[in-house]
Amino acid sequence: MKYSKPTSDPEEKAYCFPANRPRETQPIIGSRMRELRKAKSMTLQDLALETGLSVGYLSQLEREHATPSIRSLNVIARILGVSINWFFPDPEGHEEPEAAVVVRASRRRSLKFESGIRDELLSPTLSGKLELLLCTLEPGGSSGDELYSHDGEEAGYVDQGQLELTIESEVFLLCEGDSFHFDSSKPHRYRNPGKTRTVVVWVMTPPHY
Repeated sequence: MKYSKPTSDPEEKAYCFPANRPRETQPIIGSRMRELRKAKSMTLQDLALETGLSVGYLSQLEREHATPSIRSLNVIARILGVSINWFFPDPEGHEEPEAAVVVRASRRRSLKFESGIRDELLSPTLSGKLELLLCTLEPGGSSGDELYSHDGEEAGYVDQGQLELTIESEVFLLCEGDSFHFDSSKPHRYRNPGKTRTVVVWVMTPPHY
C-alpha cells in the first residue's frame, strides 16, 4: 500500500505525490461555492439578494461557465462567512489523490467569527452527510445571546478548557475530556465561560456550514 504523507525530502515527495501540474482554479471555486451555499441552506436567489449579484451570474460561477472577479469573489466570501482563500486550491498542488479523504493540518480551511470563535473544517468537503470541525472559543466567545435551532444532530469532545452548553432550559458545564450529543432541532447555544481558550472537536450532521 502506498501512503501519501507530508515530507520535506524532494525524492520522497515525488514518490508520495503526483508530479506538480497546473490546476484549473474555476472548477474548485464553483464546487466549493456550491457546497458552502447549500450547507448554509441558501438558495441562489438568497445569495443574489445578499451580494447584489445576479442569479444567472452566480449560477454560471457554480457551473464553471464563468470566471469571477476578485471583487465578486470577495463579496460572495463575506456573505458566506469565509475568507477568499476558502475557494482556491492548495497552492502546493498536492490535492491528488488524497484530497477527497485526507485534510492535512497545514491546509485546513477556517471560518472566523466576531463572537470570538474560529471553526476549522476537518472534513475534506461539505458535500457529505456530516461535518467535522475543530472549534476554538476565546474566553467569552459564544454562538450568540439567543438560542437557535436547525435540523440534524450535533456531538463533540472538549479537548481543552470549558464549554457551557445550553439546550432549551438546561445548562451544562463541560470540562476537558467531557463529550456531548444532542438533537439540533432543540433550541441551543454555547459559550466559553472560562478565562482560557476552549477547543472542541465538533461533529454536525447534516453539514451546517
